Amino acid sequence: MGELWPLAGGGTLRVREEDLWVYLEAVRPDDGRGIYKVWCTGPQGEFLLGTLVPQGGGLHLERRVARKTLQQAGAWPLIGGKTVMVYSFTDRDGVQEAWHREDHPENFCQDRVVRACLRGAQGVLSREKGAIRQLAIPFSTCKPILLNALFCLAQVRERQGQRYLVWSFDWEGRPMLPGIQGEKDREK
Repeated sequence: MGELWPLAGGGTLRVREEDLWVYLEAVRPDDGRGIYKVWCTGPQGEFLLGTLVPQGGGLHLERRVARKTLQQAGAWPLIGGKTVMVYSFTDRDGVQEAWHREDHPENFCQDRVVRACLRGAQGVLSREKGAIRQLAIPFSTCKPILLNALFCLAQVRERQGQRYLVWSFDWEGRPMLPGIQGEKDREK
């Protein structure tokens, strides 16, 4: 069965020793707020167990680790553990992100040059935030920028390990200056 430890940040860690191995099982309620990693803590350090994954209505992780590995990390004997959100599903304002694949990004802007640049673009995401519509286009320093005419209006954002250039448009299809978005969002 093993010992059951509470995890700082929520959940429990079950620990069982067998010969040279330590079996660890972490369980946490799934609050839908983000992606969580689990660390076990010892008297002189921490050891990353891994990422909790959805299972049975909660979040779950099982690992078998050599006791020697935990000792070398300073995480044995065990004195506790923690869960830490490493990726949030909400934006800075606490609003649930609702990004969707956008098959027709050219419909976001009235300008014919911008529309032509966006026609047929791949990997584009979109979302609506109050009075603002946003487009996110994959970004790499090794590839040309799709909307280079509007580059100065873009913000670099990361989502699920991928960098994007994000542009904001009002509902009439006009590009917005960075910083104006918060004011427009509060109006609606």
